[in-house]
Amino acid sequence: MSISVVSSGVSLCPRLLQDLVQRHGGDVRGGATGLVRRLVPVSRARSGDLAPLLSARYIQDAIAARQRGALLLIEQSLADRSALAAVPGWFHPYAVYALAELLDAGDAPADGASVGEGSTVGPGVILMPRVRIGARVTIGAGAVLGEAGFGFAVGPANAIRSIPHLGGVVVEDDVYIGALCTIAAGTLTPTILRRGAKLDAQVHVGHNCEIGEGSRIAAQSGLAGSVTVGRGVMMGGQVGVADHVVIGDGARIAAKSGVIGDVDPGATVAGYPAVERQRWLRGLAELYRATRRRRAVAAPRETTDPSVEGQS
Repeated sequence: MSISVVSSGVSLCPRLLQDLVQRHGGDVRGGATGLVRRLVPVSRARSGDLAPLLSARYIQDAIAARQRGALLLIEQSLADRSALAAVPGWFHPYAVYALAELLDAGDAPADGASVGEGSTVGPGVILMPRVRIGARVTIGAGAVLGEAGFGFAVGPANAIRSIPHLGGVVVEDDVYIGALCTIAAGTLTPTILRRGAKLDAQVHVGHNCEIGEGSRIAAQSGLAGSVTVGRGVMMGGQVGVADHVVIGDGARIAAKSGVIGDVDPGATVAGYPAVERQRWLRGLAELYRATRRRRAVAAPRETTDPSVEGQS
């Protein structure tokens, strides 16, 4: 069974935007109006879709979605951005909280997991609903696929609630997943492991991540939510990657690196924060030299006791 990923987001009972505003709070600006049928990420939303804009990183995607006819749920903290001055939308001081409430009413059938031909599922593996496994996939013992991601929303009066993750997980053909890996379900769309990706033991893949074709990730590495890893990436052990980071095709990440920003295609980075590897090595060398200089200055100088001078 070969899997092709075609995500339609999370379906909702059709409601007018104004009805949603009255129920969940916030206010409409710029005359935004229309019928909402689905919750869809800004990168794919179009007419009939409501797309959340929660980070400035995705403003241009949101503007393009609006031009395709989508409606926007916009985090209030972004309201003063000049790029959004003329963009109609539903502005909300607790947009993530409102999104979580909408997801509670979402229609995402809890289909049982499916496993493709020639795949091997090790002992103790847990496959949650909405997990789709392609052909010739190997899943090591104790791995968990499709559990909810680590997502919580803060609402009025500091109320905290979990965010439903209804997107599931898609694992394409010829993927290897080591023992005790955890792959979190996506929120609106699936977390995806593309064809031929290889994960060592105890790798964590956060919600809404996408791991590119043929990429290899060594043991104990962790990817926060919405990380995109390109094709043919090699990642050493115990690497940490911050949320929403994009790692370009063919990049190399040295072991124990902390990646907090995008990595260019073909780049080799190391350290924390991860920078170009040679720059990191030069920085370490200078640090060691500075340490030796400080120790030399602080070391007590040899002195001669005048009371013993001239004695044989």
